[in-house]
Amino acid sequence: MTAASLAEVLHLRDHVDLAAMGRYERQYGVLAEGPRDGWQDQPQAAGISAEEFEQ
Repeated sequence: MTAASLAEVLHLRDHVDLAAMGRYERQYGVLAEGPRDGWQDQPQAAGISAEEFEQ
């Protein structure tokens, strides 16, 4: 997932319309859809802290 900030991507996912999502995705990339669990079992998956994400 690519985002300007974690707060921004979560807000977009939960509160905006499809046109706003399209504008965001054209600028920053496609947002992930679906559940946010299960990624830990994927090959080469690694978690990062919120601070690392914001850098």
